[in-house]
Amino acid sequence: MKLPQEIRESLVIAIDDYFETENDDPDAASLAEACLRLIEVAAEDADFETDDLVVDIETDAELEEGLHDALEFEFAKNDELELTGEDVVVAIEKVGGLTWTDDGMEEELDSLDGYPDEDDF
Repeated sequence: MKLPQEIRESLVIAIDDYFETENDDPDAASLAEACLRLIEVAAEDADFETDDLVVDIETDAELEEGLHDALEFEFAKNDELELTGEDVVVAIEKVGGLTWTDDGMEEELDSLDGYPDEDDF
């Protein structure tokens, strides 16, 4: 599933904040639960329109056991996972099959005066 890069950036920051303010050494289940909550928050912060992003990710990735269980398993088996927002997001990308796009930025740049549209060539 492709999502806006803005969601990824917000998610990394939110997970780092979670480690600093809520739980600096969560177990796999607690971390998975926090990630699900923070994915939704990051999508809202980015004004990403979806009824339930977690369900959309589960459906797109064809996860049989659900994103929570898949993340919990990934976090539990990965002893080398560092508790940073970046490392956790990489794990989420792997489990959920996420990729990121800057389409919104390209549209904004194309609409600025002085930048030619692709159609102009």
